[in-house]
Amino acid sequence: MDLRCRKTGCKYNKNLTCTAKSIEIGKKLNCNTFEKAHEDVDFSAEIFSENPPKISDYRHLKDVCLTCKADCLFNRSGNCIANGITINSPKKSPICITFART
Repeated sequence: MDLRCRKTGCKYNKNLTCTAKSIEIGKKLNCNTFEKAHEDVDFSAEIFSENPPKISDYRHLKDVCLTCKADCLFNRSGNCIANGITINSPKKSPICITFART
């Protein structure tokens, strides 16, 4: 599973990749695992600049526990079965944008 995160103020965000060992997505698609970083670096504006930030390569993370409470196509008995998810929202609360209606 590939875990991408655009919430640059999260302590688990390393080069736009989530490094948390477990992730919980709430009923309203919110990332309940979010923890504010000591340093809130918002480099979302830099993504389309001449010198974009480094983005981690795809990593298949098979040992990540990804639970989900949302009414989503990928939710199977509280576990996410998507090949990967993306968390978005650099300015607001982080939410899962991989969500697909059932």
